Amino acid sequence: MSYKELYERVGSVVGWDFSKIDKRTKTVGEKWDFLEIVKNYVSNETILLDIGTGGGEKLLEIAKFVEKAYGIDNSRSMITTANRNLRKAKMLNVEFKLADAKKLPFTEESFDVAMCRQAPFYAEEVFRVLKPNGVFLSQQVGEENKQNIKEIFGRGQSFGEKPGSFMSDCIQELENAGLKILRTDTYNATEYYTDMADLIFLLRNTPIMPDFDIEKDERHLEEIEKKYKTKNGIKTNSSRFLIICKKP
Repeated sequence: MSYKELYERVGSVVGWDFSKIDKRTKTVGEKWDFLEIVKNYVSNETILLDIGTGGGEKLLEIAKFVEKAYGIDNSRSMITTANRNLRKAKMLNVEFKLADAKKLPFTEESFDVAMCRQAPFYAEEVFRVLKPNGVFLSQQVGEENKQNIKEIFGRGQSFGEKPGSFMSDCIQELENAGLKILRTDTYNATEYYTDMADLIFLLRNTPIMPDFDIEKDERHLEEIEKKYKTKNGIKTNSSRFLIICKKP
């Protein structure tokens, strides 16, 4: 079976839902669970915003702990998926909107808590929509994410950029907007993907390798399998950083 055939088989099984792959992926050295951290800042009176909600899966997980939750994304197909997931969940306190993070469709001081998981945010807009004492939590991808894979390809997301520079830029932007940093953290965990099928699905459907072509890059895939296939799966890494800040 060629890599292209393998990918088609995987796509027909898991579609656009990454949860099945996430459950099969083994991670060693992960320092936090983002949603568990967010839970520490919400209550049943919280109005929550999720910036870059995607299919809304994460927001729907935490919405049961808040009064009202809104998710925005600038992808029409993602909002369609999010609303489909919402109908399945049968939750009445969640609303998804097609919108850009650059111009959030909410009035000033609308939210107690805002979160953003691996999506773009704009600090001035975050500041504008947060209530006084409101909290913003963001988890983002570090420059060294999937480093061994990017080295084989010789390209990829943040390839060659100085580690920590994105985090520093985010902190500076948030502080310039008037937010007070409460916590920062990082981790670089080891990841094992069950097989090449899962890794190919990841590369095809995430920004890790924006110009990934399963046929043109077949030799790279072969090299990854040869060098990094272990008894635990295909070995790589997950680099993340966390920022928590507050509006005075």
